[in-house]
Amino acid sequence: MKLKYWKKSERSAYLSLNDEIWGVLSLRTLHKLYPLSCEAEISEAEAQHLISELEKKAWWQITEYLARAEHSEHQCRLFLGRKDYHKSIIDQCIELCKEKTYLDDARFAEILIRSLFERGKSKRAIIEKLYAQRIPPALYEPILQELQDPEQNQTLLREQIQKLLYKHRAQEPWKAKEKVYASLFRKGFSLDEIAQAWESPDE
Repeated sequence: MKLKYWKKSERSAYLSLNDEIWGVLSLRTLHKLYPLSCEAEISEAEAQHLISELEKKAWWQITEYLARAEHSEHQCRLFLGRKDYHKSIIDQCIELCKEKTYLDDARFAEILIRSLFERGKSKRAIIEKLYAQRIPPALYEPILQELQDPEQNQTLLREQIQKLLYKHRAQEPWKAKEKVYASLFRKGFSLDEIAQAWESPDE
């Protein structure tokens, strides 16, 4: 198997096996193993040792990443991809994280939905966020259905209307209303939802 490595920084280097980049290892490790050349023919066992070192490093990085905050599978794949790991290492890390329940898109979706609802986001805006994270509808639709409370949504919408009216209090009433509608429509609320909340903003 053909090994190549070249500097990424003062302390690390890209590692290639048979012209495929597998990840980044420390130059100290590579110089210790292959001090005479940055290109060499190595055995399958030697290649597997290097891959094993990359797998350990990737596992440490992804568990640290997930320990700091809840993340989606899509975010985790992007994170490991930015670290230049080979797809097979990324897939292995993701599957192990799922197996150990460190990573769960249903749990991530519920946390995200609750957070966005509390911040007064519209259903459409929430779905757009979930879509961006590649969360399948089968996972998030039951959660949305369970958490969606029309009365609470209207209360939150009325609160946003009051805040926006205060923000635009110097405007003519018709102009302030226009700006409120435009702002809420951009956030993903339908015109019907806005109109319904507008009729009783002080409730």
